[in-house]
Amino acid sequence: MADTRELPVFAYIDDIKQLQELRQYLNKHESVKLDPTGPAETAKNLVEICSTLHVLPLWSQDVDLVLNSISSLIVVVPGEKCEPVVDAFIKNVSPKFYKGIGWGSHAGIAVRVLSNLYKGYSNFHTVQEKIFMALVDMCAEARLIGELECNLETLHDRFNTWQTPVEGQREILRAVHRALLVDQRADQAAKVMTALLGTYTEKDAATARDDAMECVRTAVVDPKSFSFDHLERLSAVKALKSSDPLMFTALELFISGTLKDYQQFVAKNPKFVTDYLKVDEVILLKKIRLLTLMSLAEEKNEIKLDELAKQLDIHADETLEEFVIDAIQVNAISGKINEMANTLIVSSYQHRRFGSDQWVLLEKRLKVLIANLKQTHNNVHEVNQRIEAL
Repeated sequence: MADTRELPVFAYIDDIKQLQELRQYLNKHESVKLDPTGPAETAKNLVEICSTLHVLPLWSQDVDLVLNSISSLIVVVPGEKCEPVVDAFIKNVSPKFYKGIGWGSHAGIAVRVLSNLYKGYSNFHTVQEKIFMALVDMCAEARLIGELECNLETLHDRFNTWQTPVEGQREILRAVHRALLVDQRADQAAKVMTALLGTYTEKDAATARDDAMECVRTAVVDPKSFSFDHLERLSAVKALKSSDPLMFTALELFISGTLKDYQQFVAKNPKFVTDYLKVDEVILLKKIRLLTLMSLAEEKNEIKLDELAKQLDIHADETLEEFVIDAIQVNAISGKINEMANTLIVSSYQHRRFGSDQWVLLEKRLKVLIANLKQTHNNVHEVNQRIEAL
């Protein structure tokens, strides 16, 4: 039996009477032909009732009350018999039948009920895992994935608790990824997809083609992502070099290429952006221009605006200034335009690659910082000594 302390109570009548009333209510719909009494065993009785729940949103004004009533009965089913009941419930209370956005929609009602069931089965890991998967899919339909605790740390903790096999982990990560994309959370979706690819090894990397392609696609189109070299180190992505050379070339382009490289690539593969990346080319043009600007900033911290306009294929007017402002706002670079000198002064920038050279540079900067802090400490100590000597 589930932990009923985790669930609200919806009916104050005995179970048999409640089951009969549910059957009577559901039989109001012409497509439902339930026996008025049903099997004596609660589990079998509930399986029959749950098999009709796909039609509930079509006619009932009391979807929430009915689902809550049924869930209060499900949790009293003994543990060894509850799985078929839960299976029937989540099969028929799914995004295929429960639609809408927000808590007030049929999908939102289903999210609330599934959440209650999920909490009730904390001691039954197999059942709880199934409910969680159904909950993720329903959150995607209702655009409520932000309300579900599904960050990577939490997911890994759950996988350990549930002892989820690798393929099961991948299935859940794919579902979370889809839900995040639907809810316009591309940056989080990209992290989830990278974690998914991390489950593949050299042995099974060749089987990860679809996941690897989706990982690259999600990362490339994410407006907040500017560094992609970490993807190159994943076995599943490396396998794309032979299984899908075009996608791998696109990844390399966004790792180190420029606007000119991108334009040449698109000219050779005109349908790649729409068919493979499935994104408006305007978004990718802005992305590759930002990346090109970051590359220029790595080479020099003072860039002539005319040269910048040429490299970015943007008119050297207010349009260029607006682009630079956007670049600063998304933290691609930090700097300011010197209108008198007609230059862009770059004070800092994001690295497109973070390899050994960048680690060496970081080490040097940290050493300088530590030396400066030591000097400041010594100066303060000397000042204190002089004050004490007065």
